[in-house]
Amino acid sequence: MSEHEEPEGYEGEVAVVVDGVSTTTRAALAARFDPLAGSVVWSGRVAVQAAPRTRLEITTPHGTSVAEATEADPWGNTRVSGIGRPPFRVELLDEVG
Repeated sequence: MSEHEEPEGYEGEVAVVVDGVSTTTRAALAARFDPLAGSVVWSGRVAVQAAPRTRLEITTPHGTSVAEATEADPWGNTRVSGIGRPPFRVELLDEVG
């Protein structure tokens, strides 16, 4: 098993901007190394409602990144898929060598 197979993530308060409107809410986000993509991919859910394919800007205490809404879950949250670097620390990306 590779040392990078365990997902890394963030769970807590986030600022989310959807269609120019900012709100503070909760999120559960995770990242992992995808060997097929050759990079880190991230996804999760945020406690806001957004239509699929909506662009969201997510900010944590560690940074800001853009995600796309993929679907609503049964609890009224929106599942998201990250584009680019995640808005939280990931050991694989933040290692100082």
